[in-house]
Amino acid sequence: MGLYVLVYPALLINYFGQGAFMLRQGTTAESNPFYAIIPGALLYPMIAVATVATIIASQALISGAFSLTSQAVQLGYLPRVNIVHTSSQQHGQIYIPAVRSLMMVGSVTLVLGFQRSTNLAAAYGISVTER
Repeated sequence: MGLYVLVYPALLINYFGQGAFMLRQGTTAESNPFYAIIPGALLYPMIAVATVATIIASQALISGAFSLTSQAVQLGYLPRVNIVHTSSQQHGQIYIPAVRSLMMVGSVTLVLGFQRSTNLAAAYGISVTER
C-alpha cells in the first residue's frame, strides 16, 4: 500500500519537476537534471544519499544472483556449484564464489568496454527506447 501512496506520487512529482526545470532552464538531455535542481548547499548530502542507495541496490543484486543461482542448481537448471552457507542459524545466508567471480568479470568488462559512464548511459537509453 505504501508503494501506491508514497513512492509512486513521489516519483511522479520528481519526474515532473525535472521536466519543468528542463523546460524552464533550457537544460539539455545530456546534463543531469536530478542534480541540477538541487540547491548548492544540499548537493554533497544528496550525492551521499545517492551513493548509499547505489550500495544498497548493488547488495540486493548480489543477494538476488546468489539466491537465483542456488535455486537453479536445486532445480537442475544449472550444474552444481560450490555454495557456502555463511550462517548455521539462518538457511538463506549463502555465498557462491563462482557467481561473484562472474559478476566481477562482467563488471570489469562493462567498465573497459564502455570506458565512460555517458557511453553506458547512452547504451541504456537505446535499449529502453528500442523496446
